[in-house]
Amino acid sequence: MRVPLAPSLASEQNPTVPDHVSLGLLPDLGLRVVFARVGDTARASRALHGLAQTSAYLFAQALAAAALFGATQREGGRANLQIVCDGPLRGLLVDAEPGGALRGWVRVPWVHFDGDPELAARAALGGQGHLAVRLDPGDGTHQRSLLDLRARSLPEDLRRWFATSHVAAAAADVAVVPRGDEPLGDVAGILVQQVDDEESDAIEAARARVAAGVLGRSLAAGLSAGDVIAAVAGGGFELQADVEVAYRCGCSPARARVAVSALGPSGIAEILGAERKATITCEFCRQQYVLGPEELEDVARKLAEQGARD
Repeated sequence: MRVPLAPSLASEQNPTVPDHVSLGLLPDLGLRVVFARVGDTARASRALHGLAQTSAYLFAQALAAAALFGATQREGGRANLQIVCDGPLRGLLVDAEPGGALRGWVRVPWVHFDGDPELAARAALGGQGHLAVRLDPGDGTHQRSLLDLRARSLPEDLRRWFATSHVAAAAADVAVVPRGDEPLGDVAGILVQQVDDEESDAIEAARARVAAGVLGRSLAAGLSAGDVIAAVAGGGFELQADVEVAYRCGCSPARARVAVSALGPSGIAEILGAERKATITCEFCRQQYVLGPEELEDVARKLAEQGARD
């Protein structure tokens, strides 16, 4: 749900929405800002996928990063962020839409290393890997890019992605901070972009604050969204839209049938001859769809009819 707000009337996120993305401008500085808070979504995802602490930490970072990318796409578009690595985590994927829907999975959910969470995350990623970003703006085009995980740190490699991409000059960061015994106490990301093509002192200052860890310290201090934005990007933020964020999956029985269709008539015949049913588990939300013999026979018949026409 996207709720446009008059910039002169509001400078804060809607407090009734637990997780949300703020989009707005710092007109005096020539900057646009996207700020995403996704702590509730990260904690719900941890429970849904049964993530151990280090897996959950990395997935929380990815959720925040993907929310930033998703918010910058047009209605009907989407953003996809994937990590592939040779460490114990093996990889993860997060899919984001401009309407605030997030979903994803972690290849190995039970990874945990004791000690500092960021050092644990580096150990989970291993020695080599890459970050893949796919942007579908909603206009029929798409952009896909690959970046080596040189830093073995999603926040640092995310900044490298923006530094090497062809988008506007930007400062970006994601942070996960604990609250008491909750390791995912607050999870957020911020993207600050230059409105015009010429880099300014304002964007350089935002980059310096990001590099100094201002986002994480602001979250740890319990600052509001507006105060976090001011601390990282500068004052004078004018809110243009407030977007609710939640973990939402688009799976359905129809998509389960499509998945079974990929087996082809011979593969479906094997299932009918053995188990007499097919169970499809959505990797994003763990929902299970069971196709019985009648439905499997119907799928196989339609595939055979299509093959005869072709």
